[in-house]
Order: sequence, then structure tokens, then C-alpha cells
Amino acid sequence: MTRWTHDRLHHIAHGNDFHIAPDRDADLTPGRLIWVWAVTIDEDIYVRSANPDSRWFASAVTYRRGSVSIAGNALPAEFTLVTRDAVKDQVDDAYRDKYADDPYLSEDLLESSRNQIARVRPLETLSTSID
Repeated sequence: MTRWTHDRLHHIAHGNDFHIAPDRDADLTPGRLIWVWAVTIDEDIYVRSANPDSRWFASAVTYRRGSVSIAGNALPAEFTLVTRDAVKDQVDDAYRDKYADDPYLSEDLLESSRNQIARVRPLETLSTSID
């Protein structure tokens, strides 16, 4: 399984410059890069959408592939919907730690976006396991 490099994980863990572009359809039409909050847990990157009607998030978990930009480097990526509560708890904690000083972070935001969390991995082949 392909993993993110230590440098890329460090950039996400300590920076605020992560962009994603999930494919928009089954024909792999590339989406537009958008900035999102992202956290790292172990060797994975996680993102979430606060908007339940988010088109980018729906595309990410439906078509499961696209690209990300880390430190200006565009890379192919795989998106997987997180369904396990234990992983969601870890993601919530990581968001609390990383964005503690951000006025937009709130417990209401974490709770309302709990079912809209995706794991982001480098694209090699689509996995069948879901966290």
C-alpha cells in the first residue's frame, strides 16, 4: 500500500495549505482544487465537510478518487468515507488539537460534520476496506 511521505505528512500536520479536487463523475472528470482543513493521524490524512450538501465531499466519497495539492505538488489521491466511530473520535481530537485557536472550530461543527469525514491516501489502487 502506498503511503504519504514523512515530509508531506509533516506539512499537513503543521501547516494549513491542503487543497483537494475530487473527480466529479465516473468518467474521472477532474474537479477544481479547493482549500480544506486537514489533519493527520498516523500515516493518513483526514478531511471533513461542515456542509451536508457539499458537492466536493459527495464526489470524493462517491467516485473515491481525484487529486490533492501538498506544498504545491499535485498528487493523485483516493478518498474513503470513514464509518468507524473510533476513527471519527480520533479525527475529532486531531481537529481540536490542530485548530484550537481557530474561531470557526466548535463542538457543534465537529458534531454536525461527524458523518462527513474522509480518509485521503495516495492513489495506487482503490482499496476495498473502509475505516
